Amino acid sequence: MAERIYGIDLGTSNSAISYVDSLGVPVIQENLDGDLSTPSVVWFESKANTVVGKLAREEKLFSPNDVIELVKRSIGTDKKWNFSGKPYTPEEISSLILRSLIPDEAADDEISAVITVPAYFGAKEREATRNAGQIANFNVLELVAEPVAAALYYDSKQPLKDKTLLVYDLGGGTFDATIVQGIDNTFRVIATDGDARLGGADWDKALGEFILDKFIEQTGDEEAENDETFVAKLHEQTVNCKEALSNAESATVRLASDSGSRAKIAVTREDLERVTAPLLEQTEIPLTRVLETAKEKEPGLTIDEVILVGGSSRMTAVTKLVERLTGKKPLLVEPDLAVAKGAALAAMISKLGGVVNAESSPAVQQQSIAQIAAETGIDAGQLAALSEKKVANVLPKSIGIRVVDHLNNPYIDYLVNQNDMIPLSEPVVREYSTVADGQEEVDLTLYQQASDVPSEDVALNDIISGSESMLTGIPPLPKGQPIQVKFFVAADGMITVEGTHVPSGRSIESHVRIGVMNEEEISAARTTMMKVSVSQGDN
Repeated sequence: MAERIYGIDLGTSNSAISYVDSLGVPVIQENLDGDLSTPSVVWFESKANTVVGKLAREEKLFSPNDVIELVKRSIGTDKKWNFSGKPYTPEEISSLILRSLIPDEAADDEISAVITVPAYFGAKEREATRNAGQIANFNVLELVAEPVAAALYYDSKQPLKDKTLLVYDLGGGTFDATIVQGIDNTFRVIATDGDARLGGADWDKALGEFILDKFIEQTGDEEAENDETFVAKLHEQTVNCKEALSNAESATVRLASDSGSRAKIAVTREDLERVTAPLLEQTEIPLTRVLETAKEKEPGLTIDEVILVGGSSRMTAVTKLVERLTGKKPLLVEPDLAVAKGAALAAMISKLGGVVNAESSPAVQQQSIAQIAAETGIDAGQLAALSEKKVANVLPKSIGIRVVDHLNNPYIDYLVNQNDMIPLSEPVVREYSTVADGQEEVDLTLYQQASDVPSEDVALNDIISGSESMLTGIPPLPKGQPIQVKFFVAADGMITVEGTHVPSGRSIESHVRIGVMNEEEISAARTTMMKVSVSQGDN
């Protein structure tokens, strides 16, 4: 069997996996149910057995305490779930979802894959996603921003050459607005913004509350909301109703409680838009902000095309909002699958980039491409075209260090700013000085912007776990001693910080791969989780 390099959309509500076929076309790998996507829901059937997908979602009706969903919203946090007396991290739960996507015939193979992440994920969330892949025993080639993956797929259908694309991505649990340019086969992110805690699940909740109120109004059964089975059915019917209202002006929801109360509730598209209007307005803020940021970075920039991705972007109100703000009629481009298909293209670009050296002679490049063609079974001409494409990304959050002003008030001095291109073209160099006589150490701990917009306020920034470092051994001299800080971010997000006491040459260098787990913890988690079986149910 030819080697496959996978692209994975690890979604909040649903996940999908794709690969590039022999003709260079991205193809979704169906799951065991024959579906193109798998619900990102995990059921702990026992300590050693888990079920992921549709059956797990259905099991929530019967075993709500044994089922986990929306885990992506907790990635990069220290949240844990307990099953059979063992705590599980978001990375460990996510690793089960990733393993469930791999076809049985490849289950024992080394899996190389690109995994997508929301463009607005911070460094901690991104690295936690990489950790999840490593726990699943994947070779994670790269993490690619979801809108970049969508743009790659769109480009495969409609070339983006010398065009600027706005990607409005409203998924199940996250929202991103990203502006991507396609110039000289390089896909460059100009600006990105969004909300990692806003998505279709919030629309489901708001609409569900509206339907519940209508049910109680019709039946008088106020106890229904305490019935777990009823609540699960309500959620299922709410999602179906929301999807129906993307194509129809009205839909009917039929509900019954265990007490015998029954109701048929008519819901209109106008009802949906009214009760979820505050949520839609929350997407307008970062969308407006990203358009302004892009124009500040690229004066005269115009948006050529707008695409909608993410299942929740199908809602009519989304189309109206985006058209009003951009003056462009947005296009729906396989909203549920565009990211996964683009991830497959990104995976092949990553594979080619690691083998095909742009500085080599054409003959050597052709030889390298022929080798990959033989390994993967993909047409060499298609691989050659993909090898010319490059993806350039930006920092989603500003990063800096804590310093003090002349009044000794602390603030964050940003070394790199939100939407700066990575890798950096050269290290950032800053000159500081000691603030006290006899000062023998300097704190070089990194902070990352925690608010929607950068702020010097220390309280509005988070310490980057793993970045804690201290320049020590400074000779005890009068205050004002010069301290030089060099800072660099590589293409894979690896951060290098070097602090030097200039007069003595005393220095320290740290390399930061931001995450909530270290290598030993990842290895231990991999050993533990690989003993847990994963299936999609009775197939």
